[in-house]
Amino acid sequence: MSECIDKPKDEVGVSVSTISNWYLVRISKPLIIAVLFASLSGITGCAPTRNALPPELVSKATVIGMPDVRDWGGEHSRLFQEDLVDSIRQARRLDPRGIVDEHGVVSILALSGGGAEGAFGAGLLNGWSDSGTRPTFKLVTGISTGALIAPFAFLGPDYDDTLKNFYTTITTKDILRARPMLGLLGVKDSLADSSPLAKLLKKCVTKDVLEAVAQAHKQGRRLYVGTTNLDACRLTVWNMGAIAASGKPGALELFRKIMLASASIPVAFPPVHIPVEAEGAVYDEMHVDGGVTTEVFFYGFMLDLDAAAHEAGVVEKARIKAYIIRNAEIRTEYDMVKPQLLPIASRAIANLIASQGLGDLYRIYTITQRDGIDFNLAYIPADHVSVAKEAFDPEEMQRLFDLGFRLAGSGYQWQRQPPGLVD
Repeated sequence: MSECIDKPKDEVGVSVSTISNWYLVRISKPLIIAVLFASLSGITGCAPTRNALPPELVSKATVIGMPDVRDWGGEHSRLFQEDLVDSIRQARRLDPRGIVDEHGVVSILALSGGGAEGAFGAGLLNGWSDSGTRPTFKLVTGISTGALIAPFAFLGPDYDDTLKNFYTTITTKDILRARPMLGLLGVKDSLADSSPLAKLLKKCVTKDVLEAVAQAHKQGRRLYVGTTNLDACRLTVWNMGAIAASGKPGALELFRKIMLASASIPVAFPPVHIPVEAEGAVYDEMHVDGGVTTEVFFYGFMLDLDAAAHEAGVVEKARIKAYIIRNAEIRTEYDMVKPQLLPIASRAIANLIASQGLGDLYRIYTITQRDGIDFNLAYIPADHVSVAKEAFDPEEMQRLFDLGFRLAGSGYQWQRQPPGLVD
């Protein structure tokens, strides 16, 4: 798989994440000023049009040709509950206990957003493989940069080289193409064009990858990716294995679209429009970065594990381990803020994102305690000081990758609680 990005940088556009706030302020300050000017002055133009789904049809809309591949996150899902039962039955064909992990437990991996700092998670996974202790995950979830890591983490160590190249060989110019400033005044839907990311996904997420995900799905393993439905302002969880295993002609394109959407932060990247049908008519949904609603997700309140195990005929409850990789530090680094609009706005947004990420960890921890699941958390150590010269600096990403690799290789000390809790 590594050949999909082993090419000169001037030939292949590469993106592994959303555009960071750092990028928005320090690289695209003139573009943001243009957008602010347009907003404040009431300038309008020929904005993009769409056939948006009416609010009264939101609960009835399904993906064209694939009605059972997604649902809302954060609430019980009949669809995902039935799929969980099916996954246990599929796994029991290989193991009577419904366990696919060679270490004797059911292992779950949740990958957070974090932009270029996804290099830490990629390094941790590589080092984990190198140590010989990395489990086969029954469930992998991903948001934003985590959504781009997730399929390859799901497929296992054979794709470690792909992850390494993703996160150690790119620069900011490999990720996007900035739009002309004048074209932003009430006309465009984003500061930049995300076609480089779409091009990369087309190269790397191939039919072979789709078939491998489908095969793992049929063995009872699951891959979930989260996007934000911007009209509804709600997390949408996509069953990527169900898409891969559907056999539908548009499965590969939809798979890539969802990955692109999960990594498309509003304003920086354009939204991804996904066609849906409701009451015999076709509409479009606008999907953006899953990090708009959550920085990392588990299965939330979508599933009842005990009820599913009982329905699938499992008598003895299996031990479950949840591994959460936060591709960021726990706390925002101290930074003296200039008394200017853009630095103040950027700093405030960064703090909101960091606080949301911390809240997500507490929510996941609460669920694991309720369901008797082992909680294991990894994150970038506080003593790591970034030396990035741009949003996606290959030297800094290499440092983060090496850090994750080294920590995992030496026997990573997973945190058993979120920060702030005392045994």
